[in-house]
Amino acid sequence: MVDPYSIILMPWITEKTLEARRVADFDGQYKENNNRIEFIVRREATKPQIREAVEKLLDVKVAKVNTKITRSGKHASIRLAEGYDAEEAALKLGAF
Repeated sequence: MVDPYSIILMPWITEKTLEARRVADFDGQYKENNNRIEFIVRREATKPQIREAVEKLLDVKVAKVNTKITRSGKHASIRLAEGYDAEEAALKLGAF
């Protein structure tokens, strides 16, 4: 396996990624939308490599990996499995 630190370059934290965690119900109550963390990753990294790197670095289980390539690099949106909290995982990275 490739070194996880060479796959994951940095966390991607913006207002939009923080707001995407909360959505309004029909009642107007806020609830957690999804358990996601976003990263900038190496452009050559594959989804299985990203999954392994995140699981090794953060000691979590990954449910799904979505990627997109933008001007600022390759973004990976990681949804964590049930029972794992994205905020706790981000705290391990020092993201907050």
